[in-house]
Amino acid sequence: MNKPLFFDLHVHSTLLPFMLSAVDSPWYDYDQTTPEERVRRTPRITRTDFVKLLRSNTRVVTLALHPIERFLISAFTTRPFAYALVFRMRLERVRQVLQRNPFTILQQEYNLLLAYQRQPEGAGEIVIVRKPEDIDIAIADPNKIAVILSIEGAHALGFEYRDYTFPAIKGFSYEGFMALERDVIRQQLDWAASRGIHMITILHMVYNHLGTPAKAVELRGLLSILPNPYRSLRNLGSYRGLTSYGVAFIEEAYKRHILIDVKHSDHTTRSQIYEIAKEYNMPVIASHVAASGHALKNRQVRRDMPRHRLRSSNFNPWDINLHDEDLIAIAESKGLIGLILDERILAGEKLLQGVRAGQVPPLEPLLQHIRYIYTVLVEAGIPPQQAFGTLCLGSDYDGLIDPIDAVPTVLEYPTVLYPALIQFFEEEYSLFKDTNLSPQELADRISYKNGIDFWKKFLSRKCKNMIYT
Repeated sequence: MNKPLFFDLHVHSTLLPFMLSAVDSPWYDYDQTTPEERVRRTPRITRTDFVKLLRSNTRVVTLALHPIERFLISAFTTRPFAYALVFRMRLERVRQVLQRNPFTILQQEYNLLLAYQRQPEGAGEIVIVRKPEDIDIAIADPNKIAVILSIEGAHALGFEYRDYTFPAIKGFSYEGFMALERDVIRQQLDWAASRGIHMITILHMVYNHLGTPAKAVELRGLLSILPNPYRSLRNLGSYRGLTSYGVAFIEEAYKRHILIDVKHSDHTTRSQIYEIAKEYNMPVIASHVAASGHALKNRQVRRDMPRHRLRSSNFNPWDINLHDEDLIAIAESKGLIGLILDERILAGEKLLQGVRAGQVPPLEPLLQHIRYIYTVLVEAGIPPQQAFGTLCLGSDYDGLIDPIDAVPTVLEYPTVLYPALIQFFEEEYSLFKDTNLSPQELADRISYKNGIDFWKKFLSRKCKNMIYT
């Protein structure tokens, strides 16, 4: 059997080499962890460095450029040295993130990627994808990786949360905020389009004056006294959804054939994005998500609390995950849902306890989503092949995640994940038989074919309509 191919809709292969003192380049295969640390949030490992991608045959990835919001650092500390020490970051980089507009940092991370398109002292090479043929060129060469560029968080283009006071740190001077104007939105999106950015996650952890985010962070016990970034919504009162600037941002992105990723948006913002996408006939992406396990209309809890995930024996019911209405809207747009591999997003704590105790199969936190999402879509009238074609992997590797223990890096894709997917589809084939695909074909669809087919189709359409090719 040929070595299986893999696609990942959301990785951060440049984030750690950009931020960490221990990682020199995206080609540096870094792992200084103990077995226990390897599956926890730790900066002592790279999960999708380019060497690991080649070794695992993960040959097509959507790479998310992501400057950390400076509010996230400034809200927690006035001691950059302490932050750098705890998170093993470059001290100078932490200082830059605190002082500079995130667009400055975005350009630096982009330039780092360009500087390492070829492997130092090796045969490896990345192909930055601008047209569908670039994907085929990369797949045909075992030393190449196709990189589809995205940006996680519109704050990266300078549209950041601004209703706070910078900490007083001796010797620091802060770059001001970028103007929140429609001409500036057009200018920044032109920059992104001209550099081959094909997708933008409009929000991240913090309100950015474009739309309202879903709560993403659990702060329990003593940690609850820390300034949760979700508190950036405090000046908005009860309002949730896109602002007029957010609507303008999405419309201008669509005019440039840049897709919008709804991850980190709350359900109100997501529903408004679906309506705009319909007007522009654009597919919607949810790049690194899971299902909440319920329809929004049936949701009993209106405020996301840690106890709701802790007490759940299946899904994480928080609004950061997709409700049934979201799943249907994305599938109807012929979009793509990338399944995250962060166990906290995939599952409730009771289910995870069962996995750790050996009472539940190790990949059940992930597999339950394939089963559930496919069922919801088919029951909503989505044709089986289209319903299944909506799904792919969107790991969020090298973001600050807790991966499921069985698959801590992409190296486990061919050795653990792929065989488990084939076994899952063999055992539960009666559910998926209407797709007219064999268990191996189903595994191949999830592993790579759905994602690659989506991007090749979208890029073909884009190249016919855009000058940025």
